This record gives sequence, C-alpha cells and structure tokens, in this order.
Amino acid sequence: MMLRSWAMIRLAPTTTTATNLCVRFGASSPRKPRVPLFLRPLVYTTTIPDLQKWRSWARNLALSVGSKFVELDNGPDSHTLCREVEWLLEDAVEGYDARLRQTTATDSGGTCLRMRAGLGELYCLWKERVEQRRPFQYVVGCEHWGDIVLSVEEGVLIPRPETVQVVELVDQLCSADQRFREGLWADLGTGSGAIAIGIGRILKGRGRVVAVDLSDVAVAVASYNVERHGLQ
Repeated sequence: MMLRSWAMIRLAPTTTTATNLCVRFGASSPRKPRVPLFLRPLVYTTTIPDLQKWRSWARNLALSVGSKFVELDNGPDSHTLCREVEWLLEDAVEGYDARLRQTTATDSGGTCLRMRAGLGELYCLWKERVEQRRPFQYVVGCEHWGDIVLSVEEGVLIPRPETVQVVELVDQLCSADQRFREGLWADLGTGSGAIAIGIGRILKGRGRVVAVDLSDVAVAVASYNVERHGLQ
C-alpha cells in the first residue's frame, strides 16, 4: 500500500520549542484547511436586537430536542445544546459576554456588534447542528483538546479527550529519562495532529516527531495546526 500523502514534523535541537515542518503530497494538490470560526476576521455586523432574536430562536430549537438524542444514541440533550449556543456566539461575536446575553431589545439602542460570520450563516450552522446532527466541533471548526485548540473539519476525526493520556504518558517517560526527548517519535494516522503536537511540545525542540496520514484532508489540517502552535 502506498501512502498518498504524508506530513513530517521535525523538531530541530534548539533551546526553544521552535521547529521545522515539512509536508509533502501525493498526486493531489495541497489543499487549504477550513479556518476555525474564532479565527475568522471580523467582517460582519449586526445589532443587539437581531442577535437576541437569533439566540432566542437557537435556544428554542435546542429546547425542542429535550432528551430525544440521548435516548436515541446518547447524543446531546437540550441543556448541552443550549450551552453550545453560547459557545457558538462566543466564537462568532466580538466581545460576547454575560452582558449581551442579558441585554434586551428595548434597551440596546442602535449598537452594532462585529461578527466573524453573518447571522444568515449562523442560522444555517445551527440548523445543521440540531436538524442534521452535525458535530458541534465541525460547526465551529475547532476542538478544545487538553490545553490547546485544534482545527478540525469533516474528513478528520475529532480528537477524543482521553487521548490526552497518551501525551501524558510520553511526558512521564521523558521526565524519568531525558534521553527520550532526543528520540524519534511517530504518530501514524495523525488526523488533526493532536498527539504529534502534544509530543512535540514535550520534546522541547530536542527530538523529532513524524506524523503520517493517508488523507490529504488530514495532512492539510494537521499542518495548519502544527503551524498555529509554532511547530514549523
């Protein structure tokens, strides 16, 4: 079997965590990964009343779910979906906080809010989340994993919280024997690059991590995440 694409994260021996990244592709051309919502530029605006109207609609749609998804396949309940409404707004709206959640249309005046996505897109995204059961991480384009935020999109598995334990085991091993920091580590099927990035941060520029994946999508996303976390 031939690898259609592969990515290598090379950690050069330095006193910092700066690294070199080399990415090669097979027959297909390099693709650009989707930019997570919270990293998009603030090019949209809306008023507080219109934002409150969207929030009320989104919460009502979430509340209509009840425990149906939990009973069906242990999916999110209304409480979880309502929390996701707030997380989505935090990513999309500049300075979104408790004050904006409590502001009513009657006392908001003509204040305009800057946004990273238009309300039309937010309506579509939330319908996809609830009606099509699209995973929330794909809706916002990122996953909080351990103490880092990773870009994710369809075609790349969402890193599970328990896989942080792999990085913790490597940290324990390197702490017990510093020679392991200078070794060569491999992450086969890297996906978002989560484990490779976690190990790379532990090695502190003294070793090397090779991250490999068959998917061009995964290679593009992993490369983007590596660059964002300063492992170039």
